[in-house]
Amino acid sequence: MKVDAILSNVELGKIALPRFQRGFVWKGRQVREFFDSLYREHPVGGLLTWLTTDDDGATTELLLDGQQRVTSLYGVLKGRAPSFFSGDERAFRNLRFHAGSKKFEFFQPIKMRDDPLWFDVTEVMKAGDGGLSSLLEKKLGIPGKDIDATRYIEVTNRLLRLLSVTNRDLHIEQIADEEKNIDTVVDIFNRLNSAGTTLSSGDLALAKIAAKWPEVRKDMGRQVKEWRDHDFHFTLDWLLRCMNAVVKGEAAFQHLHDTPGEQVKVGLERTVKHVDTVLNQISLRLGLDHNRVLFGRFSIPVMIRHLAVRPSGMMSTEEWNRLLYWFLQAGMRGRFSGTTETKIKQDLGAVDGTVDGIERLIADIGTKWGRRRVTASDFDAWSLGARLYPALYWLTRVGGSRNFCDGTELKAGLLGGGAQLEVHHIFPKAVLYDDEYTKPQVNALANLCFLSAECNKWIGAACPAGPSKYVKGTHDPDRRRIGLEGYFGFVEEKNPGVLESQWIPMDEELWKVGNYPAFLEARRGLLADAANRHLTTLYAAHAEAIEPAGPQPSVVSIPVLPPISSADEDRILEELQDWISARGLPPGEFGYELRDDVTQQPKATIDLAWPTGLPEGRGRPVALLLNESAETYRTVNQAGFDCHTTVESFKEYVDDEIVGGVATAVA
Repeated sequence: MKVDAILSNVELGKIALPRFQRGFVWKGRQVREFFDSLYREHPVGGLLTWLTTDDDGATTELLLDGQQRVTSLYGVLKGRAPSFFSGDERAFRNLRFHAGSKKFEFFQPIKMRDDPLWFDVTEVMKAGDGGLSSLLEKKLGIPGKDIDATRYIEVTNRLLRLLSVTNRDLHIEQIADEEKNIDTVVDIFNRLNSAGTTLSSGDLALAKIAAKWPEVRKDMGRQVKEWRDHDFHFTLDWLLRCMNAVVKGEAAFQHLHDTPGEQVKVGLERTVKHVDTVLNQISLRLGLDHNRVLFGRFSIPVMIRHLAVRPSGMMSTEEWNRLLYWFLQAGMRGRFSGTTETKIKQDLGAVDGTVDGIERLIADIGTKWGRRRVTASDFDAWSLGARLYPALYWLTRVGGSRNFCDGTELKAGLLGGGAQLEVHHIFPKAVLYDDEYTKPQVNALANLCFLSAECNKWIGAACPAGPSKYVKGTHDPDRRRIGLEGYFGFVEEKNPGVLESQWIPMDEELWKVGNYPAFLEARRGLLADAANRHLTTLYAAHAEAIEPAGPQPSVVSIPVLPPISSADEDRILEELQDWISARGLPPGEFGYELRDDVTQQPKATIDLAWPTGLPEGRGRPVALLLNESAETYRTVNQAGFDCHTTVESFKEYVDDEIVGGVATAVA
């Protein structure tokens, strides 16, 4: 089929570009080389389409292979991004053709300013055969007067050849709907694209739905953005999985692709309603009010399935308590690490909208892990990427924890959002490093608590007890005091009970830096006891599993890589997330926990990671590691990640290799 016919069919909807969340990912160099091959009539490959039939019997060809080429053709020839576009438009804007050298390059003002033989490819295409003379006269002047006639004819012929690109035939390989099932189509696509995009069954299911309901991706994307505005970062794939749970009660996407469009549309509305309900419960009842602390997010499809199939009427507090208890246990136990889809399927099979169904979920957690009781060893972890970091936040929000500086209770909703609470190192990092403690010890979960930003800044690097050379500010007598004596005694004097409210051991010997390991051991026990008490308020039967946790011998942790370890790094990574989003790319995962494929033991926690590639589903996974050793870098790199150790090098990589390095070309 000729190029102009392909683009016409795209506009008419006869050929639909599947709205995989991959978006447009070609670099500017690839667009330039693609048009050079078209101009020189070199092979550019064919297209792969999947012929589908909608609910009304109309057929649509879903473009599985060739999305980047068709998007580039559309963007350059039409001069605008297609309606399905997601990515950086700079990759195909301002493409120029030099009628003398026959080279394609993106616009560079200094280089091209005084050379009239540089033509805007889009402008040439819009002019067409009929408008070419006017364009040439505008650029070059009148032949024989302003430009040599022979040269004028040569330029004209080269531009006519450029226009002939629209007449190029591209072979289309068509897969009939009835011939292949969804898994076979996915396999065909992935074999053809072994070095490029990896298509998932979720991608193809979304494409199939879009053929019946073209607005599906736009509507889903709008909802994902709304959640993001409330600091819950979900993907289209995750939302599709939730919708599958509501509509079909299944985990595998293949169950969705034959669902009538109207049923999917209604299903999305129900899904959004149920997800909002669950997020409200998790935020208000558990205090897990932002993305960083939302662990076990694949529990949510199971939870909303319960809401979808239960009898009409409001859920009782007791029923919600059981469901939230299971959510917490699933998150703390890493229920959905590893083979996520298999585990979702198992849990969906247990859910039937009754309390008995929730009981089956809870029983399964106990069976698989051997216990539901939280122990001190569960808190023997470190960094903001630790599995129980959200549990520490949960306890802070619901357990009566108070701000050290003013005694204010840090309950859910009080401060208007999780971003206003900051992580505080109880024993300051600088002091611990001076005493030659290691990073895992310095960033131990039991050395972290949450305070208001103002309080965290005021305490600074003061020690719990004793002097700290890192405390400045002699004009403030109170700061001068905590710099000399430590801050535990001072804040307890001003606000009695604040230390115990944050599960601080009250044995003052443990407040000394020299007894730091014993402090960690004691606080782990206090945190475990608190977790068990609060779990019992949600599910009375949890009391039967409790034995006094108390301080327990430390369990040797598998060394892991630290993620964000300071407020400065946290701010830097948040800004980097915004920078990434501004380029039409998906945000990374904070504190991504890299696990052994076999044992599921943690191997590393990465500051910021794109485990499925950047953009999503393309090439190698990408990791940003700040201030790490060569050994930790090697661990992540050997796991297949493309590692970057500075924000600057990461940004350069994104602009040059992902976006396409066209930023300077269009400046």
